[in-house]
Amino acid sequence: MSNFFFISKKNIQKNNFQFDSDESHHLINVMRLKIGAEICFTDGEGNSYIGSISSFDNDIVSGNILDTHNNKNELNYHIHLGLPVIKKSRIKIAIEKSVESGVKQITPLSLERSLRQNISIERLNSISKSAVKQSMRSIVPVINPVSSLSDWYDPNALNIACIIGADKRLSGFKDQILKSVNDKKKICLLIGPEGDFSNKEKEFIYDNKFIKVSLGNTILRTETAIISVLSILNELIEYE
Repeated sequence: MSNFFFISKKNIQKNNFQFDSDESHHLINVMRLKIGAEICFTDGEGNSYIGSISSFDNDIVSGNILDTHNNKNELNYHIHLGLPVIKKSRIKIAIEKSVESGVKQITPLSLERSLRQNISIERLNSISKSAVKQSMRSIVPVINPVSSLSDWYDPNALNIACIIGADKRLSGFKDQILKSVNDKKKICLLIGPEGDFSNKEKEFIYDNKFIKVSLGNTILRTETAIISVLSILNELIEYE
């Protein structure tokens, strides 16, 4: 059962399930599964299931639920990622790796040095859903519309900014991060553009007392920075 599928919660009734036409097509014509095959799937709202296929009526796959899990493969803390608008091919990688790393909320940000282009939230949601299936998560992250830095900022969260020239690595704030997780506070993680934040944005970051962290001396692409900092952050928390 190495493949993972998505089902709308409305298509689960008691111990029975029924896939939509798109997933049914994939199961029947791509995976070529047979009656009696066991499959894993999620409703994207925190529930994952193991089910057995019982019917292909009208080319729609339906069956019986054998087992249910809640929040399987989900982090027990909430990360909200803010990232600059970047090229479409690169934001695809950024969304994929963020979702695979357990982020629960993502907001593209219009920063002074970010790319000026339209962002399709529908496309980003599709990328996110595919990454959920790839990583076998049970929650589809929220993808918010493009926002400003000030609107994205959450005064009740632990706010972390990856900023060029910061004098401490993320590990230097381990105690503060762990306390926030224990207190059930959201972690808001801010990634800047390769050209760095503007002076006005830096002023906002300093005035609002963000934790300011360095990712090293080299300038990383946005998607590389995301992979790096999320790996470090999750390791600090998960292996405490």
